[in-house]
Amino acid sequence: MSRRSKGPRLYLRAGRVHARTGQPIPDVYYIRDGQTEVSTGCGPDRLEGAEQALAEYIASKWSPSEGAAERTGDPASIYVAEIAALYLQEKAPRSPDPVSLRGRFASLLEFWGDKTLADVRRSTCQAYVAWRTAQPIKSFTKSAPRMATVQAARRDLEDLSAAIGYWEAEHPLLRRPKVTLPEKPESPRDALSRQQAALLLLAAMGWYRTGEGKWKRRSGSARANRAHLRRFILIGLYTGTRPGVIPKLLWHESPTQAWVDLETGTVYRRGRDEKDHRTKRRPLARMPRRLQAHMERWAAVDALGRETEEGREPITTVLHHGGRPLAGKIRRGFESCVRDAGLPEDVTPHWMRHTCATWLMEAGVPVWDAAAYTGMTTATLERCYGHHRPDHQNRARQALGGRR
Repeated sequence: MSRRSKGPRLYLRAGRVHARTGQPIPDVYYIRDGQTEVSTGCGPDRLEGAEQALAEYIASKWSPSEGAAERTGDPASIYVAEIAALYLQEKAPRSPDPVSLRGRFASLLEFWGDKTLADVRRSTCQAYVAWRTAQPIKSFTKSAPRMATVQAARRDLEDLSAAIGYWEAEHPLLRRPKVTLPEKPESPRDALSRQQAALLLLAAMGWYRTGEGKWKRRSGSARANRAHLRRFILIGLYTGTRPGVIPKLLWHESPTQAWVDLETGTVYRRGRDEKDHRTKRRPLARMPRRLQAHMERWAAVDALGRETEEGREPITTVLHHGGRPLAGKIRRGFESCVRDAGLPEDVTPHWMRHTCATWLMEAGVPVWDAAAYTGMTTATLERCYGHHRPDHQNRARQALGGRR
């Protein structure tokens, strides 16, 4: 009995020495699909790029066939991979985060790639959640891998449902399958205290806490490697900007990318010609005086540029590593700072946004002003952070005899 194909997937081919030239070949991620192997050109430090290459490979392999539109709309005749390919080709480029979307579809198609729309039902959706939560998070850095969460599986299935709807809008189905989602957990919306935020910044400056509770400082090169993390933490705490937007900030105006205007003290969270998204609002934010002082100092340093073989090269991004734009997410470096600060390991970059919203509520900022500043809806801010307001439930307390 032949073994069932695992479908297209990534594997890291170990480095070796070329047999003819004798030159070393570094570790590289390859796409393995049965007997076919395709190099992504991405090393171990570029996992996200490899995942994007895998998603593009799957999309090209399963591009909608010419006869797909002429089918009767029978879900049994349409592969999930076909509707995913259409969604990735037409919808993904206009999404708030195309790279993350492609990565989620890469996970989806590992399970659903050989299935048709007729296979999309409650039992298979539940089987996907079970399968997904047994998969390790590829970008997790610790020796003991952390498995994907139910929330991650739910987000994947939401994308699948959206792709089915996008397909049906062009090619009506006789019966649209229902994607069953796991129950949505209540987000804790945790935030840092001011003392914890100070410890995190201390770790980003190169300090770490030993097992005895003493603080020691790392080497100069280690401190330099965390310079972009100091900027990320301060921008996140002071503006509540989403962690996926901060690394895109430029020092100059851009039609397609977030940027900073030091003359007016404004952070533009989207490019001049970019459209805002209904679920990922990106309004401009006026910088507090303390953040603007930091920004002006950083801009003066970056104006010197970085030294290259061809001479001085300008630095264009606010967050950079040695003058070069960041190649991926900041999760690994951020995890190191969390560890060195002695904070709980579940503190993530998104906590900066939660912390900003919480501090605004604790300061008694009106909900409408805080929502406009952070890019949230007033309903979300009130529902998730309203209990932090000093006057929370004051009227109810007073009505029942509480002190004024």
